Amino acid sequence: MLPRKLEELWTEMEKIREITLGAARGLSEADFARRVDGEWSVAEILEHLLIAETGTSKVIRKCLKENAGKLPPYPADDSVLAVRPPKTPPAAVAQAPEAAIPSGGVGKEELLARAAEVRRQMRVSLEMLAGADPRSTEFPHLLFGNLNLYEWPCLLVVGHERQHHRQIEKILRKLAG
Repeated sequence: MLPRKLEELWTEMEKIREITLGAARGLSEADFARRVDGEWSVAEILEHLLIAETGTSKVIRKCLKENAGKLPPYPADDSVLAVRPPKTPPAAVAQAPEAAIPSGGVGKEELLARAAEVRRQMRVSLEMLAGADPRSTEFPHLLFGNLNLYEWPCLLVVGHERQHHRQIEKILRKLAG
């Protein structure tokens, strides 16, 4: 069982992912991969989100491993965990960093399976994080500056996926239309 704030984060991650996957599941393979108005397809958006989540999970594990035995324990009162305003507001980011650009051409079933595995790995990372104070170590993000291990999943999984929902909704309207 995760501590309260990490459990709340997990619950939000799952709720947001279900919205994303619900949109993806409702599309044919062709519509899933179809670009509209030169924008990424739903498939490419999902692949991009999975790249970001995989990277976030790896950052958490890397920082915990490098600092093993040196970090203070997870706070007894985790209401102290909060997200500081990043160096660059997420809404101001117009283009993904090169490392997070989808390769494209990945089929629907493969991406859905990958989404399940990436999320399973994130759960393990959060369980590992429950043993240390997430504020006690930071890792730089290319656009947002230094983020602590609580901010990484809040911004780069939950907030990021939520931002892409508007893009997915736009695609769905145009495909229906």
